[in-house]
Amino acid sequence: MSKLRVPIERSRGFPADFEERHRATRTPLVVSLDNWPQSTVDPKTLKARFADVQTHATVQLSETGVVYLQADSAHRRAMRVGDFVDLMDSGATCYIDQANIEVFPGLADSMPLQSLLPSGRRVVNVWIGSRTRSGLHYDPMDNYLLQLYGEKQAILAAPADRKGLYPFADNVSKSRIDPEIPDVEAFPLAKDVTFFTATLNAGELLYIPRGWWHFLRAPAQSITVNIWHDPALSVEDELEALRAVGVAGWMKIARDFVWHGALRRPYLRRLYSPPPTGKQLYDLAVNRILGTLRS
Repeated sequence: MSKLRVPIERSRGFPADFEERHRATRTPLVVSLDNWPQSTVDPKTLKARFADVQTHATVQLSETGVVYLQADSAHRRAMRVGDFVDLMDSGATCYIDQANIEVFPGLADSMPLQSLLPSGRRVVNVWIGSRTRSGLHYDPMDNYLLQLYGEKQAILAAPADRKGLYPFADNVSKSRIDPEIPDVEAFPLAKDVTFFTATLNAGELLYIPRGWWHFLRAPAQSITVNIWHDPALSVEDELEALRAVGVAGWMKIARDFVWHGALRRPYLRRLYSPPPTGKQLYDLAVNRILGTLRS
């Protein structure tokens, strides 16, 4: 096991010094929101309002292990929201993960999302599922995770602990360890990682600073909204993440740059994962070159 598990600080409402003590220092916080209309959002209501809305879900999910080792195609299905709620009610382990809130017309109107955060670039997503678990990963933007229905358990780790989290070389924002039961024989540096924990109930929000690693589990049916909000990680932050994978990791990235980028060879898309880092770097380089030529 890792050396320490620490409860995340909690606050009743956003504290007056949130900007200075949390956003500026990138420190997690759980906020209990007063007068949050969580009672208006539940699976039954979603089915009644959005039964015919088409979306994508992941099904037949494992409740143990690292999800990023699984093939996306083995679990991804197109599905109506009404059928998905019925699937949840049957006891299946399933997830509508990262559906843009615009897929659910009018849903945002029932939640005071605009009043929670300052103006700026933001992306709002809906997460609906039963007995779900994510992998351990980090996001490039600040993440405000709002629990609307049910319970969600969170495990976080600081960016400084990334070496003990063993990122995938081909997806440096994803970890190869299971933070619930770290295999310290296979990943010995994991025993030195400090994990921060919290349980969110309806009407509570978890602030996850950009670059912080996080793992989320829902033990039963759950509905969550997350808001990715500026600022984003700097170029220096992203380069540090790439440096952390070491020489072997860079060789893998270079291979993927050529094999999946320049030569366009197919790759295995893993569950909840973007394309390989090498391919992403190739696409970024090509787009910048093309942009320069057009200008």
